[in-house]
Amino acid sequence: MTYTNTKAVNENFEAIKTEGGQRSRKIATIFKSAFTDAIAEVKDGSTTVRPLAKDLAGNAVQIAKEKGQEAYVNASKAAKETATEEQDIVAQLKLKLQAIIQAIRATLFAKGQEHEIETVTLLEQETETSTVVTVDSNAV
Repeated sequence: MTYTNTKAVNENFEAIKTEGGQRSRKIATIFKSAFTDAIAEVKDGSTTVRPLAKDLAGNAVQIAKEKGQEAYVNASKAAKETATEEQDIVAQLKLKLQAIIQAIRATLFAKGQEHEIETVTLLEQETETSTVVTVDSNAV
């Protein structure tokens, strides 16, 4: 009785071993095929995607350069406008200061005879200068 059970167990084991080996080979073939297909798909995809990605990167760089240039031009223009406005303000202040100084001198020297007041030059050479002449009110 023990012998028959051992024989049946051995036969079952051999059947399982044979069937398991066949299944393992089929699964290995499926995995190998799937892996080969996956690698081929990655290679095909990379040949399609790589030029698109390269083009996209090139466009992004070009846009960044254009926007950077535009920002530089705008900043430069704003700086020039601000500098011109500041120069205008400084010129106006110089004119006002010159007029104030001339008025003070005219008042100080008004008690004496007719005097020609020196022009105080606060402006650049390109601007006009003027002379203030006062007359003693007692002399008239």
